[in-house]
Amino acid sequence: MKFKISYSLFLVMFLGITSSLFSQDPVENEQSFEERYAQNIKKSRINGVYIPANLEEALNELQELSSEEALLKFAKGDEALVVKRLHFGLGKWMIYNWNFYEGSRISHYIKELGISHPDDQASFLITCLHRKLNGKDLDIANQVNYFHDYRKKLLQEKLDGAVLIKEETKIREKNN
Repeated sequence: MKFKISYSLFLVMFLGITSSLFSQDPVENEQSFEERYAQNIKKSRINGVYIPANLEEALNELQELSSEEALLKFAKGDEALVVKRLHFGLGKWMIYNWNFYEGSRISHYIKELGISHPDDQASFLITCLHRKLNGKDLDIANQVNYFHDYRKKLLQEKLDGAVLIKEETKIREKNN
């Protein structure tokens, strides 16, 4: 029994260490981030995963990766509910595997549409897939406006809830 536990512990540690060897190094500053972003948005594969170049490719890739049964169940669900429920599964898969935080072809494509937050990009793709499967108009412009307004609202709520720590008033001398 002791052998199994120590072997399992060794295996877990080994996999953790070796997986970190193959991941990208963290960026040290904004310039490093921008350089990596510029490289990532040109790559067709990141960490061995195919990165779609545009919306059509992304939706096709999601359909190819999904079973027919799952797609039928997905298409039958209410759009808002489906997007909410799949965000922490499919959405997080896209954010991680399609490298939304550090940039990729598809995240850059969506960013150029006007949706820049990775969570919003994932929800956008889930919404588009649902609409495509149901033969509906993707209505990209209204989706972009929705996410823009949503982020603006979140920022305003954050500002409204902010606590003023200290306020100072300075008297400026007039120049002759």
